[in-house]
Amino acid sequence: MDTGIASPRPRIAVALTVNGRRVAAEVEPRTHLGDFLREQLNLTGTHLGCEQGVCGACTVLVDGVPQRSCIAYAV
Repeated sequence: MDTGIASPRPRIAVALTVNGRRVAAEVEPRTHLGDFLREQLNLTGTHLGCEQGVCGACTVLVDGVPQRSCIAYAV
């Protein structure tokens, strides 16, 4: 029987160190790292440009390696 109520989306616990600060949160599996940084942590210095990994505006360091946050998942 379909109740017409959408089931809640699954969330995954993540634990990160961002700018030297430990952060723990629950995110949807397909949340991009750039969106997580901007929307959940209010770190708006990460800019989202093309959102396809081409322009590099969203580049952040992950374990010391440059990563395009618009195409990397937060999990």
